[in-house]
Amino acid sequence: MPPTFKYDVAITAADFDALAVAELKRRLEHHVAKGVHAQTQSADTTKSAASSAALRKAIEKDARVVVVLFHRLWGVTSSSVVEADALKTRIGKAKRKDVVIVPLDNSPIPTWLKGTIIRASGAPTSHAVIDAIVNAVMDAGGAPKRATTAAVAARQAEEEKHARARASFLSSQRALALINRELDSLSNTVLRLCEAPGALPAGFSPEARRTPDRYTVQIGPVGLSFSWIRGRSNSIADGQLLVIEWSGQLGDQHASADPQTAMPAFEHVLQPHATSPEDWQWRRTDLDLCSYTTRDLAAQCVTSVVRRLPRPDAAPRPAVSTDARARSA
Repeated sequence: MPPTFKYDVAITAADFDALAVAELKRRLEHHVAKGVHAQTQSADTTKSAASSAALRKAIEKDARVVVVLFHRLWGVTSSSVVEADALKTRIGKAKRKDVVIVPLDNSPIPTWLKGTIIRASGAPTSHAVIDAIVNAVMDAGGAPKRATTAAVAARQAEEEKHARARASFLSSQRALALINRELDSLSNTVLRLCEAPGALPAGFSPEARRTPDRYTVQIGPVGLSFSWIRGRSNSIADGQLLVIEWSGQLGDQHASADPQTAMPAFEHVLQPHATSPEDWQWRRTDLDLCSYTTRDLAAQCVTSVVRRLPRPDAAPRPAVSTDARARSA
């Protein structure tokens, strides 16, 4: 007798990928019949024991297919540790085709994480991600959700409406004023997270610098920079936020030409994505499924930096591979 599934898909991701989880769930629900199980709390909320247990059960046995939004910090944050343990139980020693792995950076995937990896020359496109998941659901015995012509047309009209609203807002003077608010919020949140008790190993403290379009923070041997790159029109719509995590000491302006001083370790390019001040988010230019609130972006960066700091009571960490996909900026 074939197994009975409560959901077609369950999604696991790091805490600060809440907007990506919500967007992927929204898109998938147009294509799968039994729905999608996902929890979308951001990094500043804590999942309850009941919600963690529900997600663990969905990953282990209630979902036909499990989707992993994988990067170097998945399985590290408090809630994704629980999800990774549940996925290990599901996978066991078998080679699973009902697990779909969506790489969000170039980090090596652990050998125990067996499944179908969505590969591409750069980042996978959102259409490739959706198609691969729907195909995995069908291969696992599920049926695609049937949509009427009217429903598809209504959905497309709604998407076009939101696109027009975004274009109108991001090209407005109101958005131009808000960019400084968000950059200030980003820098303040990074500093606040670093200064929280126990956030940094003993002996480390953040040293911050700020110019109108660039913010840097140095924590021991690791640097972090956020640079706002203005577009040709000087509107927010074609501007970009360049986020770089550095190995070495940052200079007063840009990194020194001396490769021993500072070298990029991880890079991402993001663009504002909003229809109003209330729904402001930063969307990755290489994968439009991935967006972050300003708070979640700060939390992701601080978590990554802290994991690369030496701890006197721990063995040295192995070198982390460089993610240079976003260097086209």
